[in-house]
Amino acid sequence: MDDRGIVCVMLNFLRLIRFPNLVIVALTMYCILLGVGEPVLQYYGYSILTSNIQFIFLVMAFVFLAAAGYVINDYFDRKADLINRPDTVVIGVKIKRRWAIVIHSIFNAIGIALGFAVAFSIGKWWVGFMFVGFSLLLWWYSSSLKKVPLAGNLMVAILAGIVPLVISAFMYYGSIHVSGAYIPAMGFALKQVFNLSVGFAVFAFLFTLIREIVKDLEDIKGDNEMYCRTLPIAIGVRMTKQLVALLCFIAFTLTLFAYFAFVRNLGFMTGDYMSLWYIPALVSLPVLFCGIRVLFASNKSEFAMLSKLLKYNMVTGILYAIILRMVITSNIL
Repeated sequence: MDDRGIVCVMLNFLRLIRFPNLVIVALTMYCILLGVGEPVLQYYGYSILTSNIQFIFLVMAFVFLAAAGYVINDYFDRKADLINRPDTVVIGVKIKRRWAIVIHSIFNAIGIALGFAVAFSIGKWWVGFMFVGFSLLLWWYSSSLKKVPLAGNLMVAILAGIVPLVISAFMYYGSIHVSGAYIPAMGFALKQVFNLSVGFAVFAFLFTLIREIVKDLEDIKGDNEMYCRTLPIAIGVRMTKQLVALLCFIAFTLTLFAYFAFVRNLGFMTGDYMSLWYIPALVSLPVLFCGIRVLFASNKSEFAMLSKLLKYNMVTGILYAIILRMVITSNIL
């Protein structure tokens, strides 16, 4: 195989595992750790006790499981994707179906093994079964649950919302394991980390749910051909668009409320002026725009545009952790 052939194989492989999405998964986890966990602990005079290797293993566990989930999802969605987006189909066109199953199995095994390694390292070996559960849920979603109206969307959104909470739990149990005992003062600092992580978790849940429903609107033709009872097929396009608009308004309201009613009043957020423009301009208003725009969308390209915009909106929401770090660090100094 020449160099061009190798490049084509690599590009098809990266497309299969949704490499940009995996980057977002890793980015989310590092933003929670370095943008929330580390500066909040430093503000209270503590530091992260777990090692970089432990966290790398945790991130890679999620990345491999997510990649396995994308592969098996494309495996089951092959016929629908040939209708919805024929130019992007990899399985059965660029990569044989049996190789897709092999890749899925290997990635699952690696992800679960890394998950158990992390679980043992923080003294909670049973937490490793959580990663087994994630793997089974992703298979269930791809094979059947996504065909049930709203159920599949909720499943993906819940899994997305769990990620920030896992980071918080990892820091909590890892700190206790390293220190050998629960330290009340440090426990208070970790509680603040958890509270902020809940905010990111709710954000991830809502924005993922919205985007998943919009993707169903985009793929309605292929899903209908494959007898998938997605939300637009079950309740109609008009009602689905109205639901998306409502969820966008809720997300818009919650992000502003969470900041002004909670985050802004935290001791380590004193003198925070950056959030006053970042939250409205790059988090709240874009999702409100999507909520208004979806009501007037009527074709696949318009829904695809909204799906991309929502993905960018999710990234700006994740990157808000950088703003948090900058504000908290300035108050430490």
